[in-house]
Order: sequence, then C-alpha cells, then structure tokens
Amino acid sequence: MQKKYIPNVLSVIRLCMVPLFISLFFLDYPNHVGHAVLVFFTAGATDVLDGWLARRNGWVSNVGKILDPLADKMMQCAALICLYIKAIIPLWLLVAYVSKELLIGVGALFVFKKQSVVVKSSFWGKFAVCVFYASIAALILLQRATEEIKIAWTGTICAVMLCFAVVALMQYFREYIRSKKTK
Repeated sequence: MQKKYIPNVLSVIRLCMVPLFISLFFLDYPNHVGHAVLVFFTAGATDVLDGWLARRNGWVSNVGKILDPLADKMMQCAALICLYIKAIIPLWLLVAYVSKELLIGVGALFVFKKQSVVVKSSFWGKFAVCVFYASIAALILLQRATEEIKIAWTGTICAVMLCFAVVALMQYFREYIRSKKTK
C-alpha cells in the first residue's frame, strides 16, 4: 500500500468504529461504557491524525474529502442517538445537531455543485468538534455520578456543546458569503 492512502485507510477504520462504539455502548450498559468512550476518543484521534497526514504530506484526495467528514458525522450522530436512547441527552439537542449536520451537508453539496470545490473545515468547526468529543465523553462518564450531579451538569454541557456548534455553523455561512463577495 502506498503511504498516500493512509489518511483514507484511517477514515475507513473510523467508519468501522461506529458500529463498534454502538455495540460497546449498549453491551451490558453501563459496564462497558468506558470501552465505548475509548473507541470514541480513538476515532477522534484518527480524525486528527488523518487530516494532519493528508495536509502535511500532500496526500489530500477527493475520496478523502468525502470519507473524512462522512466518518466524523456518522460517529457524531451515532453517539448522539445512543445518548438519546439512554435518556442522557434531551431530544432538542439531538434534533439541533442532526439539523445542523444536514444543513452543513446540504450546503457543502450546493457549494460543490456550483463551484466544484469541497468546503474545508474552519478553526471554529474543528474547535466545535473538540468540544463535542469532550462533551460526549463527559456526558457518558457523568452517568456514574449521583443523580444530583447529573442533573446539575447535563444541561450545561449540552448548552455549551450546542453553542459551539452554532458558532461553527455561523462561521461556515460567513465564509460562504465572504467567498461570494470576492467573486
């Protein structure tokens, strides 16, 4: 295998981690939830690694431009759905996040069709993903805490996570509008 394919292989591995995360999350819940968090963080680490390798070495490919965000969105949506099923997060957070991801996905397809470019992630997008991963892990691990602590922290964590997601979404729209004005 040529080295230039390593980022794509990492994205495929990350896609395969989605069902593994789901299985571990529900397997003998909550006893294996720590393993699910480990898979979740490993997926996040491979996301960082594949992006860094692709940009650093010029291994960016059209396949990778599709695989990478697909793997990210699949893991994020899987985590949110799992947390909703276990009543860890409220429905409004699940709906807001899925709506945001659909909006970004449709927007990216629109931009791609009009301009034949793939929208790159911004600093705020990457930062929001980091906040997302930390928040999901915190929400999962928080389930071992007392009911009072869960109630006190869950709403705050969900609100912070959603705020950063909205900031990232607004940044993408701002960049799109800015790119239209420069043409």
